[in-house]
Amino acid sequence: MSIFTNHKLALAAGFALAAVILGIGLAGGNAPDMGELVGGLSRWGHFLAGITWIGLLYYLNFCQVPSMGGLSAETKGELFKADSVVRRVMWWFRWGAMFTLIFGLILYMGMMNGGGTSGMPGWDIRIGGLFAIIMWFNVWFIIWPAQKKILGIVEGATAEEKLALGKRALIASRTNTILSIPMLLLMASSAHFRLFG
Repeated sequence: MSIFTNHKLALAAGFALAAVILGIGLAGGNAPDMGELVGGLSRWGHFLAGITWIGLLYYLNFCQVPSMGGLSAETKGELFKADSVVRRVMWWFRWGAMFTLIFGLILYMGMMNGGGTSGMPGWDIRIGGLFAIIMWFNVWFIIWPAQKKILGIVEGATAEEKLALGKRALIASRTNTILSIPMLLLMASSAHFRLFG
């Protein structure tokens, strides 16, 4: 079955199954009001995009980057080609960050307007959200611009420039790794055990 060999079909099947489950739940008399529905779907989107983003952040920092040091320039050139695993990771990584931020802002605005069941946002979510915004900024304004030159999407960077860009992107990526751990604690504590009220 192609659903198990084609990642796009598997992704579409996951969304279709989620839509069926949502439809069954709503048809069964469990229809929330519009604010709750938007909040719930935004939370789901935030989780889905966030897992994609942070999962790839950890993959990059714990698997890909440490393994690249011993590779030859020729091997790296193959890995950086169009439609390569490295370019695919960077695509999902940056868009995971973008949609995590978008859904997070929708959730936060809903909380500010008294929507949902969690009430007004406390300091846990505000501090965690600040960490996440810093991380998003690092992805879109430091890591991705550097990676475009390193991967050859934007041409003209010398080997020395690519090395400097790689170091800059690595510092931003490691900053994101460091921030992600307390950010996730604060996201969890905001809903389950507020640390800062």
